[in-house]
Amino acid sequence: MRFNILDAVSDLKVKKSMADKLSINEMAKQLVSIGFECVRCGECCRARSGDNTVILFPDEIQLIVDTQGMTPDEVCEPSIPQFIDDSGTLHCFEWVLKRRNSGDCIFIDADNTCMLYQQRPWICSTYPFFLAFTNGAIKPDIMVSECKGAGRPMDEEYAIKLAELLRDRLLAEITEEIGLLENLEGFEDWELIRDYSRQGYSIAVHDSRGITYITG
Repeated sequence: MRFNILDAVSDLKVKKSMADKLSINEMAKQLVSIGFECVRCGECCRARSGDNTVILFPDEIQLIVDTQGMTPDEVCEPSIPQFIDDSGTLHCFEWVLKRRNSGDCIFIDADNTCMLYQQRPWICSTYPFFLAFTNGAIKPDIMVSECKGAGRPMDEEYAIKLAELLRDRLLAEITEEIGLLENLEGFEDWELIRDYSRQGYSIAVHDSRGITYITG
């Protein structure tokens, strides 16, 4: 499959422009109508409740490394590989927060306290909400993941802060994706892979800073 990087970047720049124009007050009103209050159940951090993958951008990784005194290898790992090249290297887009053997986030305590709360990634700080361009819409919609706290009363002050976080998260996601794609030159021809084993393969992780190669 030939991937057209220029077209993809152009489309993302249009979406970024739309995201930058989002009304915080309008979003806050929608959030209040939906409602949310964290009940500290910890379900979003644990594997038993479903997919708890947390994508990390380079600056998020660096923040955790700097504040927690950890190495990048202790914080994150490559995301699921998307394609394999002619040399047999698996290619991944972005990094994900590491999880224990149980599948739970490495930063969740037994009492559901987040050890990373002050430096938690965009995904965690805006959960269960996210913004998405659905069905070809030019304006993103507020989406809600399954969560026990959804539907609970939310005050306007918190809703405004959350709306700002959601807008900033979307802008960060689009900016990161543009940077990733601009570094993909030379890898335009690829096919999605469905079944894979990382054992014995070299892995290339793509993000906005370039490519990181890991020997399997």
